[in-house]
Amino acid sequence: MARERIKVTRPDATGFDEVIRPVRDRSDFTTLKMDSIEAFEKKRKQSSQNQDPAVATDSAADKIETDAGTGQVQEIAPGSASDSELETRPSQTENSSSSVKGAKTDNIAAASVETDELVELSLPPRRRPDGFINLSLRLRVLTRHVEALKKLEDKGVDLLEVFRAAYRSIPPVNFTPRYVPQVAEPSGPGKYSYRIGPPVLQTTIKTIEGQVRGGANASRASLLLGQIEPVWFEKLDITIKEYMKL
Repeated sequence: MARERIKVTRPDATGFDEVIRPVRDRSDFTTLKMDSIEAFEKKRKQSSQNQDPAVATDSAADKIETDAGTGQVQEIAPGSASDSELETRPSQTENSSSSVKGAKTDNIAAASVETDELVELSLPPRRRPDGFINLSLRLRVLTRHVEALKKLEDKGVDLLEVFRAAYRSIPPVNFTPRYVPQVAEPSGPGKYSYRIGPPVLQTTIKTIEGQVRGGANASRASLLLGQIEPVWFEKLDITIKEYMKL
């Protein structure tokens, strides 16, 4: 038995049977007319034909430059350079580039000199004679030297140079295996002193230690300085007098 179609008893309310119109009516826009294009072309041709020929002549004349001295005529395009200028430009460019390179090299060299750090002086090791040791001895000054040393300081003299000059004037010191007591005069301030490091035989030190009561517990400087202090004070007196004359 065939199905019967559904009978619609009222109008369709879905709205699908309505004709949808565009939101904007394109009839408002007009197309480009050919008459307007032809009128524009005619106007452009008339303006090009009515151009004054004198203007073209003047523009061409601007390209010509006459040399008043020689009467030669030279054609120069506006904004361009002459042959002589073109010939000189490469050399000027080369000179400027070379000067810039030279300046950069100088700057790099100066920067390398400023930034390079100082290195420590490296000397080959010296072979110390067998049985010798290097001691650090402090050569003192006496109270009678202090006033003169202060005067030299006030003059701007480096006291280290004074002490060095005095010590260099002393003959080479060779410590002998005998005890010599230090000079019995009061010492000046500790800042006025000069340190030396002479080599000394270990056997010499052992021998001097045996000559002094409690020598094994005494400082090595107190056992050895008696042999060098008399000549040190003598040379220091002479050196101070020489610097006072300057």
